[in-house]
Amino acid sequence: MTIIHFYIKKINRLCLWSLCLLFIPISFGYASDDWLQQRWHFKEAHQAILTKNFDTFKQLLTKLTDYPITPYLQYLYLKNTFNPENKQTIADFLNQYQTSLISSLLRTEWLTYLAQQHDWETFLTAYQPQKSTVLQCYLWQARINTKQLNGVVDAVKKLWLVGQSQPQACDPLFNYLVDEGSLTDELRWQRIHLAMAKGNNGLVNYLAKTLTSDTYKKWVSRWQAMHNDPATTIKNFDYSDSPLAQEILLYGLKKLANQELDKAYQTWSELQKKYAFKSSAKAEFSRYLALSGAQQNHPQAGVWLAAIDKHFADKTLNQARLQIALVHQDWSAVLKLTQALPKSEPSEYQWQYWQARALEQNGETESAEKLFQDLSQHRHYYGFLAAERLGKPYNLQSQSLAVEQPLQDRLLAQKSGLLRARELYFVGLAAYAREEWQAVLSTLNTEELKTAAVLAHQWGWHDRAIATIAKANYDDDLKIRFPLPFYDTVLTHAQNQNIEFEWVYGIIRQESAFQTDAVSSAGALGLMQLMPATAQEIANQQQIELKNDEDILAPDINIQLGTRYLKTLLDRFNNNHLLATVAYNAGPTRVKRWLEQYRCFPPDIWVELIPFNQTRDYVQRVLSYTPIFESQMVKHQKVKPMLLEPIQGDGC
Repeated sequence: MTIIHFYIKKINRLCLWSLCLLFIPISFGYASDDWLQQRWHFKEAHQAILTKNFDTFKQLLTKLTDYPITPYLQYLYLKNTFNPENKQTIADFLNQYQTSLISSLLRTEWLTYLAQQHDWETFLTAYQPQKSTVLQCYLWQARINTKQLNGVVDAVKKLWLVGQSQPQACDPLFNYLVDEGSLTDELRWQRIHLAMAKGNNGLVNYLAKTLTSDTYKKWVSRWQAMHNDPATTIKNFDYSDSPLAQEILLYGLKKLANQELDKAYQTWSELQKKYAFKSSAKAEFSRYLALSGAQQNHPQAGVWLAAIDKHFADKTLNQARLQIALVHQDWSAVLKLTQALPKSEPSEYQWQYWQARALEQNGETESAEKLFQDLSQHRHYYGFLAAERLGKPYNLQSQSLAVEQPLQDRLLAQKSGLLRARELYFVGLAAYAREEWQAVLSTLNTEELKTAAVLAHQWGWHDRAIATIAKANYDDDLKIRFPLPFYDTVLTHAQNQNIEFEWVYGIIRQESAFQTDAVSSAGALGLMQLMPATAQEIANQQQIELKNDEDILAPDINIQLGTRYLKTLLDRFNNNHLLATVAYNAGPTRVKRWLEQYRCFPPDIWVELIPFNQTRDYVQRVLSYTPIFESQMVKHQKVKPMLLEPIQGDGC
């Protein structure tokens, strides 16, 4: 969920709450007080770099000769002092640490600087293969500017043939193709084709203006017309059968299905008489049509879904079939569907639950209870639902990992990246720490992964502990998987809002896994993944001053605002935690729309009918996490059921 570059650009603001990490005791290597002193010196040196007090930085550097992350200070210093006079120093650093993460980071930034300075000779000397499209384009710019033209045209054509806009760094290369007479209409058309397939109409419009061929211009015009008005364009589409004509028609039919499903179905039947669509294209569009029908609650959706060849069945199709059967309370169809699925189905708990529900509804109580009994042994959303059907307590047993201290010390000694990751985390450079940690994980076996998870948990690095124990495929250590950091803060704000603290923990666990600097691709921030606009609105209501987005990342503020937002959603949806949880993920507007469709269904069915896979999974996880978090506090006492209240409304 995290955009690492956001945090890297923000590391000059070191959060006060992270200072406590300096005091965490450790057992490997230096004595604890030695490590503590080194961390203080590191933070002072880092601050000196940020304030450009380089004399102080160099003095402090002499006190850090044996500290495992000292090279990061050198990296941070060099990236802040790029200039032509530093070429040899940077080259020496890149060579000395050529297999390390910091070398890769510095090389990327150094290459960008050299390209901006048009120092192409030095750029080529420093260049190593890069994933970045920008740097790849700079590479071929460098080759062109140094007259090293072998392979340039073919390489630039590959950069051209994509369905999205390329970075500005690529523009000089495309201009080079034009100047060389290599950017033909055929190449332009191929890119238009790719852009159309991705629905990138803006790029299509731009490229269409550069075409010279009347034939290509006409086909682009037809495709654009199909994009803008599929119903009219299909009606007037009178072109001979060809792969391109079929592709444009299928593109338009999909758009039409989203607007007028019945018309799309009728038109599809008519077009198959005129155009010889391949069987694979027929199957793919029939599947699309059936799924569209399911999403739109079309009365014929069940018939269309049933007609799909079993060879094209997958998780998405099976979910749609289940939802249609549940909407119509067709328990015989539910039973038939669940019994037809292989036992190796990845979502076997889901299908086992609904098979038991169908048996129960059909009066086969003994068979249903047997399935519920087996399912209730599992610590899972559907396992908890099964336990509730039987009136049994949830299975919340935990088996903590037992990793002896010598094994922990040995792993730290053997895997220096873990040690670097730990120290980077302790000095507040969490983004770099995660990169180091991730690089090591791929080299660890299952037992080593378990040890690493224990280490991260002991250090209070909960997001890495959770991710690592998941990679080890060990689910039974609930202390590692469901820790209780920020306990006083969560409890205080939950009590202030009169909401369940375990619900807040369930939200945090699913939203960020306790990664305080988490930033989603959509821009949601912090432990509770608040959008800046939402956070600002709540802050204004609570008279909390937010100076910038970084304030939202601070755990206390994030939890205060997040719990208040949860409370507003809970109030809006009549104290129904299920609906408030859905709204937290998908927004209140969607919840209102789904309520209009499925208002009176039992809560387990209502959750299953959520149209978005991501939201459905999110809700199931949060609901199942809440009793687990409660069990971490009440220990041997009975925990409350999942927050799965019935949905009340007129006519129910």
